[in-house]
Amino acid sequence: MYRFPPFNPSSGRRCDFPTGSIFNDDSLEIIKKLPAASVDCIITDPPYFLGMTHNGQKGNFKDLSICRPFYRDLFQEFARVAKPEACIYFFCDWRSYAFYYPIFDEVLKAHNMLVWNKLSGPGNHYAFIHELVLFHAGKGANIGGTNIIAGVKAFASGAKSVDGAKVHPAQKPVDLIAKFINDSCPPEGVVLDTFGGSGTTAVAAVRTGRRFILMEQDEGYFLTACKRLEDEYRSE
Repeated sequence: MYRFPPFNPSSGRRCDFPTGSIFNDDSLEIIKKLPAASVDCIITDPPYFLGMTHNGQKGNFKDLSICRPFYRDLFQEFARVAKPEACIYFFCDWRSYAFYYPIFDEVLKAHNMLVWNKLSGPGNHYAFIHELVLFHAGKGANIGGTNIIAGVKAFASGAKSVDGAKVHPAQKPVDLIAKFINDSCPPEGVVLDTFGGSGTTAVAAVRTGRRFILMEQDEGYFLTACKRLEDEYRSE
């Protein structure tokens, strides 16, 4: 059974569940506490930098350069904690792909870019109906299908009917995360999400019979994720 490393409650909080834990702290600090080669799959959806600039407006590459050391360090930690056969899924969009790709590829090696067709989205210069996922294939990974993910609805196009209320602005449907888990994580394997948001990755891990480690720095979303997991275990 996977054993979680010691955690100092004074530096943050955590919720422990039968098959995983959610940490309320800086992901880069928490991931350093994890043992090397201990994670079977990494699926995470970072902030896309909107507002993370000197003037609070839409960012450019000069503005985003301040974040480059953080992501290089984070990806190096991904490489350390991931087992050789682990796959890594890192969400981004058309605005941030060019920023993330060189760092991701340098540290981890990008093997593909997945495109999730959300079926609906905003925009008046053609509708914005897709998101991108940088993909690293672990040693021996042989995943069928194409890099176009279709048939999984976003909240605007129907995910609410199966996922309940949307409680995070960037919330992904459980079915999407469950697909990635089923594609590349062994039964009872450990799934890591360093930007846990409202806990969707943990919910998907529970539903697919995997274990999970989530990290979420925002206290409000951390509490939301803990409540979602409590409800998920009660419904089993």
